[in-house]
Amino acid sequence: MKMPFSIFSRKKPTRRFNDFYSDWSKTLTDNCLPLLRQSLSSTASASVLSSNVDLVLRHLVLYYETLDLAADPNTIPYLLFPSWRNSLETPFLFLGDIHPYLLTNLLRSFIDRENQDSDYEDEDTLRLIPDLVNQPLKIATAWKDPSDELVMRIDQIECTMRLMVPVLMDRVRKAQRGFVSRVSENWISAYQVGKKKKTAVTAASAGVEDAAKGEMEELVSIFVDANRLRKSVIMDIVGATSEHQAALFLEGLCQFLAGFKDQVLLQDFEVVALPN
Repeated sequence: MKMPFSIFSRKKPTRRFNDFYSDWSKTLTDNCLPLLRQSLSSTASASVLSSNVDLVLRHLVLYYETLDLAADPNTIPYLLFPSWRNSLETPFLFLGDIHPYLLTNLLRSFIDRENQDSDYEDEDTLRLIPDLVNQPLKIATAWKDPSDELVMRIDQIECTMRLMVPVLMDRVRKAQRGFVSRVSENWISAYQVGKKKKTAVTAASAGVEDAAKGEMEELVSIFVDANRLRKSVIMDIVGATSEHQAALFLEGLCQFLAGFKDQVLLQDFEVVALPN
């Protein structure tokens, strides 16, 4: 006989994706970041820049496409609460992966930093800024005075996210409410007067499993839609920016993702000062 809530105690079916994620992260750090940094050097040609931007973008898209393929009613509990994410990453997660707002916030930070102070306009001053040393002027000033077209496109991307994120959260809340309601009804019905305890437990367990299956299917749909949103935002940003801007954005995103794996940073983050 199945034990109550046995559906939640199945063997985790995400080992293969864990392996993929480990390899994908290593490639991001060891290959993608160096390629982008090479592209942003003064010796890189336009063709090298374009090729490397495309390669890194495809690497990011591959991740979300693979994540979607891994999602099904059996794997979704573990994809929404991934064991391969550490405590440093957890605050940035939205439905199992980085929050879409992080992507546009990163883009805005480039623009705001470059345009907040008019003192950094001439080439001599730019060479004194530590982050811009050894960068050609075209790269160092890539975000200076963004075009109206780019600003408008960023506004459109952010508007789409402001519409989509609350919808996704509302779908999650409805799925949870429906699950709790169905479990409660089935559990109470199974323990009606006159039913034997053994029969009641079996009936209650079956009711919980039926309710869970329905919820898991909806959560898979929500999870895939969230990933499509993340993927489309990255692709839209790269499509809206120049190649130099796209390279800088992707470098910043890759650096951010790679930073989560920094063991020194992670160790410092996990050190909690306990009260005496």
